Amino acid sequence: MENEKRKNVSAEKCGEYAKILSQMINCKTVFTENGENKAEFEKFYSVIDKNFPNIAEKAEKLVFGSGCFFYVVKGKNAEKNILLMSHHDVVDSCEGWETEAFTATEKEGFLYGRGTIDTKTPLFAELMALEELLSEGFEFSGFNLYIGSSNNEECSGDGMVLAAEYFKNEGIFFETVLDEGGAITEGMIPGVKCKSAVVAVHEKSRHIFRCRTFSETKSGHGSFAKATATPAERISRFVAEVSEKSNKIYKAEFYPEVRATFERHVPYMSFPMNFLFGNVSLFSPLIKKIMAKIPAASAMLKTSVSFTGLSTVFEPGAQTRAKEAEATMYLRCIREEDLYRGLEKIREIGKKYGVEIEETLRDYCKPTDFNGAAFKKVENLLNKNFPDVAVAPFLLTAGTDARRLTDVAENILRFAPIDLSKAQFASIHGANECISIKNIGECVVFYKDFIKQV
Repeated sequence: MENEKRKNVSAEKCGEYAKILSQMINCKTVFTENGENKAEFEKFYSVIDKNFPNIAEKAEKLVFGSGCFFYVVKGKNAEKNILLMSHHDVVDSCEGWETEAFTATEKEGFLYGRGTIDTKTPLFAELMALEELLSEGFEFSGFNLYIGSSNNEECSGDGMVLAAEYFKNEGIFFETVLDEGGAITEGMIPGVKCKSAVVAVHEKSRHIFRCRTFSETKSGHGSFAKATATPAERISRFVAEVSEKSNKIYKAEFYPEVRATFERHVPYMSFPMNFLFGNVSLFSPLIKKIMAKIPAASAMLKTSVSFTGLSTVFEPGAQTRAKEAEATMYLRCIREEDLYRGLEKIREIGKKYGVEIEETLRDYCKPTDFNGAAFKKVENLLNKNFPDVAVAPFLLTAGTDARRLTDVAENILRFAPIDLSKAQFASIHGANECISIKNIGECVVFYKDFIKQV
């Protein structure tokens, strides 16, 4: 594997790409509700119009909300829709930067700046892939190509939500969606001797529940109140018991995509890791025990439970007696059926304390079959373009815009061909975010090949 070569992109071409990407990085596209960075977003859109003239001329443009855009190229005799995605908003700067976060800086073969990884490089590469294909006269036949990018992904904004509603209302259904999420990384799996291209086929969902309990006393002076636990006491006891029992309510389990992550890496592991992960069924109790001690790994095995707030509402005119108390319960699951099965146990605990539980947010995205044709196409493409890396499905414990499209897409995959060292991976939302200039060219080639093989 070490001797296999990636597709070559000239240093001159990569340098040209870096100059355009730098213009995109120099726009401080940090989304705020009050729109204080609106001028920076407008500058960003001008950069796109200027540097991708074929797209501006030949593609249809859709805009949702305050800046979620889609470019659409209609193909001849189109029977399916394909969507490439990467958001263009970024998080703000932070301490520790050695360069200016919003001034792209080339240094030792890398381009530094906020968004170089998350996710302006993937967006640039998607757009450049389309731009070059249009200039080369590539014939889009049998499919329509969409390239989408929201302006408020980092704050779970409404851009892609509005787009999904539009697609649903218009009857537009995507065969495959490819968003950011996975990447080429190193050291992800213990004992693996090469880099890994992890393609997320699923992401943990978000479910929010309002948990409320009410006063059992009648109005009156606090000193004459019925001698029973107050709403605040009962909600506190409920929260404490659910938190204490959460590991029994939601037990660790090796879901298919998590198991496949390890099993696909076995050929690249050394002993004893290859023996351990090559026999997951035999050693699953031990592996679960080890992973449970690592927060990032533990999150891949079960539904997580947390309480994000406690509040009380007082009787009118009474400063010492609450008429009700409320807690917000936040659950993140891998499979929805597991969540609701455990929720019944939580409701039983709630009955003990007179707590009513109501779901206020359901944000679930169905998993994609990693044995299906869509995943295999990406896997084959990675094997050709990055023959020096192992390819595996993956469960994403973070969140992406792609989850919004679960009702209008058959297959949702999360991967960008950004090649990251451990330090680069740690720079996401941190200091000194950077991308290899050589990798910029590799990203463009990957997306061009992806479009060609549709």
